[in-house]
Amino acid sequence: MKYQDSLQQASDKAAQVKLFLHRAGLAAHPVNYAVCYEYISGNNAQLCQIIEQKLAAKAPLDDFVMADLYSRFMAEDNAQQQLMLQDAAGMVSRIAGYTDVAAEQLDDYLQQLDDSMLRLEQVSNDSVVLTVVNQLHQTTADFKRDQQQLHQQLLLANQQSHQLRHELEQLKQQRLLDPLTGLYNRAAMQNQLDVWFSEEPNRRIAAIVVNLDHFSRFNQQYGNTIGDVILAKVARKVSSYVQNSGLPVRSGGEEFLILLPDVDLRSASEIAEQVRRGVEKLRFVSSRSKQTLPKVTISLGVSLYQQSENWYQFLGRTAEVLLLAKQRGRNQVASEAMLAT
Repeated sequence: MKYQDSLQQASDKAAQVKLFLHRAGLAAHPVNYAVCYEYISGNNAQLCQIIEQKLAAKAPLDDFVMADLYSRFMAEDNAQQQLMLQDAAGMVSRIAGYTDVAAEQLDDYLQQLDDSMLRLEQVSNDSVVLTVVNQLHQTTADFKRDQQQLHQQLLLANQQSHQLRHELEQLKQQRLLDPLTGLYNRAAMQNQLDVWFSEEPNRRIAAIVVNLDHFSRFNQQYGNTIGDVILAKVARKVSSYVQNSGLPVRSGGEEFLILLPDVDLRSASEIAEQVRRGVEKLRFVSSRSKQTLPKVTISLGVSLYQQSENWYQFLGRTAEVLLLAKQRGRNQVASEAMLAT
């Protein structure tokens, strides 16, 4: 980040940042402060747009969201690594293509040379021509030996380039995953949404928001380390109910989001109930004390995306449905159809 603010400008922005953090209920630690300062400064159009959309949709801004924004739009090493990955992937693809083409061209050339010499032997009895053909045979044999060595080197280079490309793809994939739970992150969610809507602008997408009940209380009692283990296991359980067409996302600290394309509200609610029951059956025991930990339950809200709203308005409305499930006693599923009743 580079700013050219005067002392007065910096003081004014600092006051605005402090007010913003207070209204959002965010702690004034470096990441939150930096993101808010960038937003107040208006230097990053994408970051500002996302925050504006969230505010308009009354979607919550928590530490998890702020850390995600910092990583995506402000961490310089993240942008540089992304650029390096793109350049390296392009280079590896070109090398793989060149080695494939080179091997094919050499094989074609040698085959044409053998065919041409065979025709010369068949149509000519001239001693000079036959001598030249014999010399060509010898030269070709030597060239073939060299070519075989080169071909082996090209094959090795090709295999290495394909392996490197595979590793680069894995690295790119890892950047789209939440490191704790293994679920997709917000960047992956946005990428997938772009793909879905580019394929079909009016596509129906159902969302199931999943929130662990009283998880902050659980963390306070048993510690964040055990809390992270529980969170990761619940995430795996949630993910197990998502088919290949769907997308399981970690959207917040103890909140997950399941996106289901081409699924209606009723089907999504049935899937949500299966997820709820599956998590309710989980049992946890502390590896240290062997103590049986309290049962973990989840509340779920189900809604459908409407074309008249932006994505953050949709997520805000889904959060309202989740709140309804919590108000009804938690450990249950609520759908947006209940809001109208």
